[in-house]
Amino acid sequence: MEFSINPQVMFGLSFSVPVAVTDKHLKLAGAAQIKVLLWLLRHAAENPTMDELCKALNMKSADAADAMQYWIECGIVLADGKAPEAQNEPEYAAPAKTNAPVEITAEIGFVRPTAEQILKRTKESAEIQFMFNEAQKKLGRTIGYDGQSTLLMIHDSYGLPVEVLLMLIEYCVSIGKNSIAYISKAAKTWSEKEIDSIEKADEQIQTLRRCDGTWKKLCELTGISTPRPTASQSSYLSRWTNELKFDIDMIYLAYEEMANHTDKISFPYINKVLQNWYDSNLKSPADVEESKAQHTAEKTKPAKKQPGNGYEASYDIDEFNRRSDTAPLVYKKKSDNN
Repeated sequence: MEFSINPQVMFGLSFSVPVAVTDKHLKLAGAAQIKVLLWLLRHAAENPTMDELCKALNMKSADAADAMQYWIECGIVLADGKAPEAQNEPEYAAPAKTNAPVEITAEIGFVRPTAEQILKRTKESAEIQFMFNEAQKKLGRTIGYDGQSTLLMIHDSYGLPVEVLLMLIEYCVSIGKNSIAYISKAAKTWSEKEIDSIEKADEQIQTLRRCDGTWKKLCELTGISTPRPTASQSSYLSRWTNELKFDIDMIYLAYEEMANHTDKISFPYINKVLQNWYDSNLKSPADVEESKAQHTAEKTKPAKKQPGNGYEASYDIDEFNRRSDTAPLVYKKKSDNN
């Protein structure tokens, strides 16, 4: 199928678009960036304001400013009539790779690469270009400058191989968490756990899926309406299922123990119950019930009586009387001094 511009539209009112936009940036810029630039080009002679742009495109000011920043960094748009100072532009470079694990204590805080630097990396590395293309396919959308710069920093700074990062993206999409911010946060966790191979990534995903399954079953049994657990709750679920090796029956039983003592859902309380059962080698609800029965029996066991007050003596009274009857009496002569 061939396409052409409708002549009635082509020779009507029109405006120019820089060649650099179509030649360099269509594959890099996201939908928001393209919309912002086209509107700005259309109203360039009117000196439009950011408020007018946001109203026309029904965009939040923060989103519009972020989209506009892309074109400012590319040099297509001037902010306050001033061109960006190239000499002050922070130079982005991939951190030197070492064999030692990288300790990460915060979210990505490195200098964000510019659009030109990203374009240069895609030309120099077929792997980076493959990462961007596959990420867009898995996410079902173009990721634009923000997405590309974040993925590039995850790959370079967190040290996640491309294949591992793509597996992470696929998992996040499968659970409905396809934002770049969520992927970045999950990537930080994977980096801290040194998940740097396909095998480790597959194992981590299987672990996460088991936790997801346990959460869904727990919600069905308890009536919890939250669709997904929090990060803290996920950590507890992972520990209960993977470290302590408890199934949903034991987790639900511990939940009931918690519910009997507090009105609020407390995962730390459930964790203490399960840890106690684990330390006591109680592996099933039947083991728990048997342990409770033994504890109850010990508490209700009657104490030994003492003579005369309803308690059992600690000695044999009959034997005492028998010895008293048969033992010879011995008299001692008092001394003269007494």
